[in-house]
Amino acid sequence: MSIWDLIAQSGQGFIKLAADRLQFRLPTDPVPAEWHNILASSVPLASRLATADHDLVLRVARLLLEEVPFEGCGGLILTDEIQVTIAATAALLIYRLPYPRFTKLVRVLVYPDTFVPKKSESRYDRMVVESDPSLGQALMSGVIVLSWEDICRDAANHDLRGSVVLHEMAHILDAEDGLFDGAPVFDDMAQGAEWARVLKREFGRQQDAVNAGDDPPLDDYAARNHAEFFAVATEAFYCTPERLRATLPALYEQLQRFFRRVGPPISG
Repeated sequence: MSIWDLIAQSGQGFIKLAADRLQFRLPTDPVPAEWHNILASSVPLASRLATADHDLVLRVARLLLEEVPFEGCGGLILTDEIQVTIAATAALLIYRLPYPRFTKLVRVLVYPDTFVPKKSESRYDRMVVESDPSLGQALMSGVIVLSWEDICRDAANHDLRGSVVLHEMAHILDAEDGLFDGAPVFDDMAQGAEWARVLKREFGRQQDAVNAGDDPPLDDYAARNHAEFFAVATEAFYCTPERLRATLPALYEQLQRFFRRVGPPISG
């Protein structure tokens, strides 16, 4: 019996209580009209959302911007476009979830282009080492480091490039239990045991394909570890949902359940 089986048996009442009490308290004031223009022009992944969902995503983005410091680095001057683009893209992951997420996120650092990877601040910190860490990085301390140039390139072709914002924010979701392990905190704890079984099976298949030199179902980098598998799978779920559903239907179903999406998720 896995730890998720034990939690599912004993912890469901606690999770329900937390979900009931820890609801989003979103800003009620209308978001600036310009934000809708930014969402339309700079966040193509939101193009399939209903109009009502546009407003909800932007209100979640507003809450994120109010609670988490965003800092321009390397001479970058933060504009509304930069901040709203990043926050709204991140909000796509959580705007349907029933209670606050990104609880580990404490700061977002944005560079104009590539950057020198930030090192862990202490031996107790942990970071996810990316294939190209000069474009994006997540630390267990809650710091996210991004490249604005790379974000813009992603937006021009999500089908091929994915999304560095979704990738790094997926790591932050993953880290809410204190570990980069590919298992986020599920509001439906019964899903935890199911996710563990699907993760073990599909991660094994991914590794086998990469090791054999075959075409894996996800980007090669997903074979690195469970944390990267979850982050890459999250990118695929939002950026190439039809492909993911066709190649990894069980994984697609688990992500659809976790992110509370009905039908095909958004895609550019």
